[in-house]
Amino acid sequence: MTGRHRFRRDGGTYDVTTKRKQTTAMGTSIAAGIGGAGGWQALAWAVEHAELTGARLVLLHICPPGSPLERMTGKPVIAQVEVVDPPLARAVAKARARLGGQRVALRIRSGDPAVQMAEASAGVRLLVIGAGDQGRTVHRTLRHAHCPVVVVRPQMRPASASPLAGHVVVGLDGSSAARTAMEFAFGYAAERGFPLAAVHVSDVSRDDYFYDDVTLSTNFATEPHALELLAAETEPWTLKDPAVAVRRAVLHGSVAGALIRAGAGARLLVVGDKHRGVVSRVRTGDVPLTVAAQAPCPVAVVPVNQREGEPL
Repeated sequence: MTGRHRFRRDGGTYDVTTKRKQTTAMGTSIAAGIGGAGGWQALAWAVEHAELTGARLVLLHICPPGSPLERMTGKPVIAQVEVVDPPLARAVAKARARLGGQRVALRIRSGDPAVQMAEASAGVRLLVIGAGDQGRTVHRTLRHAHCPVVVVRPQMRPASASPLAGHVVVGLDGSSAARTAMEFAFGYAAERGFPLAAVHVSDVSRDDYFYDDVTLSTNFATEPHALELLAAETEPWTLKDPAVAVRRAVLHGSVAGALIRAGAGARLLVVGDKHRGVVSRVRTGDVPLTVAAQAPCPVAVVPVNQREGEPL
């Protein structure tokens, strides 16, 4: 179910759709791609997220053709998995011990990892994958996934001195893709009790500027257009849930480079994905893939067009 809130600012109307708790299997499920490079980092992030949100967790393992696990594709019996792949069986057991047996499922698929994970993404509300070696699998999964994808890399040293450390950071440019990212980022921040930082990258600014509700009035002469954009995009959400602390930042430089800087020490960096498929990305550049490959924190890439399929 959804509830719609309407706000007006300077004569314009802004809609905020709030998603209430869903009761379908897909609406309460997240998936983690496990096994392979970076899979265990994805598992750890996904287990913690499921524990805090109450989501059902689907562990998705893609085996190569000819693997002993290939005959167990679908919903395998854990006792049989333990004989063939003990580490995989132990990972499932640990997740079930932490979350409860009914909340953790294992699905095994065979074939191309990127294709299989993209297909599976239609059956969950969030897909978590490891950064691995930044190879083609991550890029192709991001290109074709039907739900938001979080890319997790090995734990990095916290950048406590970063201005946005500890925040959920979201890139905003006034586009529909950015608004989709804002919805995801604000929901994540509200669920986890984290502050949110809304970032706009300006091609006019020659420096980085950071604002909160106190400093905003004293610095309003700097980057007025950027400030108006950030105010318009964040105000409906702060009115909806004032408990979420929101900071605003105007950054200089390339879009990808500025967002990567903003991700230092961030809880999560969220970017919207405007384009689908290889052709559009080649023509317009690829900020989501660049950020996912280089940011020093977990990155959520949120597609504008999301498709629901059969629950996993």
